Amino acid sequence: MLKKLKGLKGKFRYDDSEMPFLEHLEEFRKMIIRIFIALAVGMGVVLPLADHLIQVLRAPAEPYIIKNAQDVLNETTVQLRIPADSLATNDLVIAEDGARFYQVQAEVVVPVEEKSEIGGIRLQFSEPAAAIKMWLTVTFFGGLLLSLPFVVFFIGLFVMPGVRDIERKVMTRISMFSGGLFLAGIYMGYKVTLPLALALMLKIGGQLGGESIWFYNKYIGFALQLLLAFGVAFQMPVVILILGRMGLVSSNSLRAGRPYVVVGIFVLAMILTPPDVVTQILMAAPLILLYEFCIWFLYFSGNRELPPKEEEPEESDEDINKDLSEE
Repeated sequence: MLKKLKGLKGKFRYDDSEMPFLEHLEEFRKMIIRIFIALAVGMGVVLPLADHLIQVLRAPAEPYIIKNAQDVLNETTVQLRIPADSLATNDLVIAEDGARFYQVQAEVVVPVEEKSEIGGIRLQFSEPAAAIKMWLTVTFFGGLLLSLPFVVFFIGLFVMPGVRDIERKVMTRISMFSGGLFLAGIYMGYKVTLPLALALMLKIGGQLGGESIWFYNKYIGFALQLLLAFGVAFQMPVVILILGRMGLVSSNSLRAGRPYVVVGIFVLAMILTPPDVVTQILMAAPLILLYEFCIWFLYFSGNRELPPKEEEPEESDEDINKDLSEE
């Protein structure tokens, strides 16, 4: 086992030998096949858990979802109000199985405090195949997230032999930092932004006197798009810090471009998130804070000013005359 691990580690070492184009193309083909196999295996693992993932995505909206009568009666303590003279005016009924009972008219009373907890969203399916499409969508994204480490591993097998040791260490650190920010973005989108967005949208809809009837698959798609957008948007510090290390941006240049970047962040939030202002603002706010973090990180790391550009020496009159004489 150890020999296999050491042999696998050796495949990541730098190799300066030139590889023929067709052999390089064959390695690329193998990488693509391995990635698709990893994705298929990940989807196969997630497939039995798709129902649980849907419940996880539904959890932020659960307090607002209107339940059917059966769920209300099963989960809520109710009162049964029977008119005083109903038992005296109704005859005894004997069913076919011998059961004896009275048929009376009664009113089911749900306590007011329980009613207030039942939300204002009705989840519906827009078409007969909507449930299957939603199920497959959740399975795909769950499988993609599960297979992501293996996808990165297979890409590393293809790329790392052409990367030097120093560059490999930098790429490894960047990958770990990028992965951490991706997970942090998904966590923040799920725990903070999605519940706030739902609460604000329902509050505004309630003030306007409308009833929220949402397609189930549209809501799941909305939640997945929001979480994925937050994971991608949180990669902004990685890009800025890389540019800072390359000497292309500095703390002062980032500070000078802050007004334009803020506008760009709102445009990015408009593109990545579903088309509603609340979600766009909830995405733009943490991105602006991350941009400020990059400014101060570059400031304290020493990248306060851009390196001076090397000026090309101007040719003197003697050099010009000399060039003309040589011609």
